Amino acid sequence: MSIPVPPVPSFPPAPWTLTSVKGLRASGVRAGIKPSGNPDVALLVADAPMTCAALFTRNHFAAAPVLRSRQHLSRSGGLVRAVVVNSGNANACTGAQGERDALEMCERVANALSCPVEQVLVCSTGVIGVKLPMDKVRAGIDAAIGELSNEPEAGRRFLHAIMTTDAFPKEAGVRVGDATMAGVCKGAGMIQPDMATMLAFVATDVDVGAAAMQAAMGRISATSFNAVHVDTHTSTNDTFLLLTTRQVEAPEDWEQRLEPVARRLAWLIARDGEGATKVTTVRVTGAGSDEAAKAVARAVATSALVRTALFGNDPNWGRFVSQVGNVDAVKHPERLVCRLQGIEVFRNGEPSAFDRAAASTAMAREDVSLELILDEGKGHALLMTSDLGYRYVQVNAEYTT
Repeated sequence: MSIPVPPVPSFPPAPWTLTSVKGLRASGVRAGIKPSGNPDVALLVADAPMTCAALFTRNHFAAAPVLRSRQHLSRSGGLVRAVVVNSGNANACTGAQGERDALEMCERVANALSCPVEQVLVCSTGVIGVKLPMDKVRAGIDAAIGELSNEPEAGRRFLHAIMTTDAFPKEAGVRVGDATMAGVCKGAGMIQPDMATMLAFVATDVDVGAAAMQAAMGRISATSFNAVHVDTHTSTNDTFLLLTTRQVEAPEDWEQRLEPVARRLAWLIARDGEGATKVTTVRVTGAGSDEAAKAVARAVATSALVRTALFGNDPNWGRFVSQVGNVDAVKHPERLVCRLQGIEVFRNGEPSAFDRAAASTAMAREDVSLELILDEGKGHALLMTSDLGYRYVQVNAEYTT
C-alpha cells in the first residue's frame, strides 16, 4: 500500500525574528551531530543579562539540560545572558555523564562571554538515550560564538539549528511602536498539553520585571504552548523560555500583544504534527469551571477517533459528543451545543439538521473550529490539535531506524 504523503505547508518568513529584538544576537551552525549534516548547534546571546520566565517538562525523566537550566535560573534569580541549544541528541536518560555534558556546554559559553555560568541555559532535542558527541558539541559552540550576529538571518539560522523532525521552520513576530516581540520554536511530535512544549523561545525588549514576566508566562502558555496537542506524549526535554532585554518602555497592553505570537507558534507545531493536514481548535465555553472546560477540551482533542474523523473531513458529531459525555465534570450533557466550522451539528440531545456534504467541504481547510458549548457556568478552555492520518504512523515507526 502506498501511503499518501501530505504536501509540506509553506509559510512566509515572519516580519520580525529573534534578532529583531534589541540587544539580541544569534547563530546556528553545523557541528556534525546530525547524520544529515543539517545545522545542529544554536546560540542566543544578549548584550546584558535578560529577565527570563520558564516552563519545563513535567516528565519524571527530565533530561540533563532541563535539570541544569532549572538550577541555573534558581541561582541567577531569573537572569539569563545566553541560551545554548543542540539538536539531533536529547541528552536525556544519559546518567551522570549527561549532566556533566550539559554543565560543560554552559561553562564553555560562559567562559567565552565572561559571564557567570548560572546565567547560561542549555537545551537539547533529538534521540533519547544517546550520549552527546562532546568533541562535535565543543567545536559547534566555538563556531556559533564566532558567528553571532544581530542580522535577521542570524535569528533564522538559530531556528534551523534547533529543528529535528520539523517539516518547516516556525517563527512569529510583531512590532508595537518601538517594541519588538518575536519567537521561534521546534516541535512536531511528542506534544502534549500541560507542560511546556518541545523547545520554544519568545523574546521581547519591553521593560518589565521578573514578577510581571512570570505572571504573564502562566497566562500566555495557557492559550499557546500548554494548549497544543499532537500525540499525548510529553517529552523529556520540553522547554519554553520567555525573555526580555528590557530596552524599550513597555506598552500597557504588552502581554496582549505578546500572546498571539506564542499562540501562532503553538499553532504551527500542531500544523506540523508529523503528517498533519490541519489544525482543529477546540473551544469549550459554559463549563462549570475552567478546569472542567480543560477536561472536556482534552477528552475531545486527544481522541484518536475524533482526530481521524478530522483527517477524513468527516462531520461525525457522534465522536465529539460522546467524548464530552465521558467527562465526569459535565453535569448537564443534555444542554450541549456542538458547532463544527460554525455549522451547528448537535443540540438538546439530538443531531441538528445540517448538510453533511457542505460540512465535510467546510472541514477541508488548514484551520478548523470545533465549538462545544455547555450551559453550566463560565468556565472556558482552548486546545489546538492536529489531525491523525497515515503519515504519522510511518514517521514514528521509522524514527530511529
